[in-house]
Amino acid sequence: MTRSLTVKKEIRALGLDLCNPRRLVGAVTRGGDYLDGVLVLPSQPTLKTTSIAFAILRTRFFPELRLIMTHDPEARLEAKVIERLTKLPVVQLDSTRKRWSSGFESCKVGRKQLHVKSSFSPKVLQEILSTTWTTGTLPEPLRIAHLLARSRFSGKNARFQANK
Repeated sequence: MTRSLTVKKEIRALGLDLCNPRRLVGAVTRGGDYLDGVLVLPSQPTLKTTSIAFAILRTRFFPELRLIMTHDPEARLEAKVIERLTKLPVVQLDSTRKRWSSGFESCKVGRKQLHVKSSFSPKVLQEILSTTWTTGTLPEPLRIAHLLARSRFSGKNARFQANK
């Protein structure tokens, strides 16, 4: 399904990072400039895509979201299910994907390169990535979510649930 989307300077995007098997972290940003909020979804022994989609629907950020970006090296998340339930386009990104047969295509923004899987046209995808990419190897929503997923919460911060 091809989507039409107007990409503005401060497009709201949710970045979901699934690098940490014990914690699913999301970051909501406006373009590549502002961090609007953080989502920390409870860890579950088995990750269910439908429960993630419904958790996204319940957040206070959902009405303003225009797209979802995922960084899922293990390919545990079903993007089509999230698209169907949230009615938001999903852009799957990976900086280290080695298998080309799974639908990922190489995309270059400036000197930065990623492997991307999306229903967007290459022109719209390029515009989204250049708008949301500030620094580092991932666009800003995913970079922030990845930093938070890799951080260590201990003690009284173990139940960190910001902006729910």
